Amino acid sequence: MPFVNEEISKEQYEAYNIKAIDAKWRFSIPIMDWTIDKERNIWLRLCYKHIDINSAKHEISITWNFYYKGALFTVFTKQLPVPEHRIGTENYAYMEILDMYIGDKYRQGNVNKLFSVEFPKEFAPLKSQILKSFKDALEVSNIGLGIASTADRYTIDLIYEGELV
Repeated sequence: MPFVNEEISKEQYEAYNIKAIDAKWRFSIPIMDWTIDKERNIWLRLCYKHIDINSAKHEISITWNFYYKGALFTVFTKQLPVPEHRIGTENYAYMEILDMYIGDKYRQGNVNKLFSVEFPKEFAPLKSQILKSFKDALEVSNIGLGIASTADRYTIDLIYEGELV
């Protein structure tokens, strides 16, 4: 079953302990929808979105909850300026993963690239599958708009450690 955008049922909310996940984030958006692939037990949920209105480019950084077959990842991304060859492309985003971790290793994101992104070692053999699943979920979620989106799907160029996913 591919990813779909849907509301989180009461049973799913309790089964995945969403209330506890939200409680970890002081500024979390209490969003009650997600992008889920039930068959593969993978889901993506917008946690926090920040638009820096003080920067000239109005930089957008987004924090995600990404559940991958039993492991809850926190993923920090930043929207990058659209490359020249993509200007004018509808439903397109150019994003970079700034940090990605499991558990309570909160480092406030790697916004300034003070340290390298370190993929969780216990998932190293699945790295390419996890990153591809994250990208696929991002595209279906329409970069977090989910069920509120009017587009079928976004196209995303996702950068991780300087490479396209």
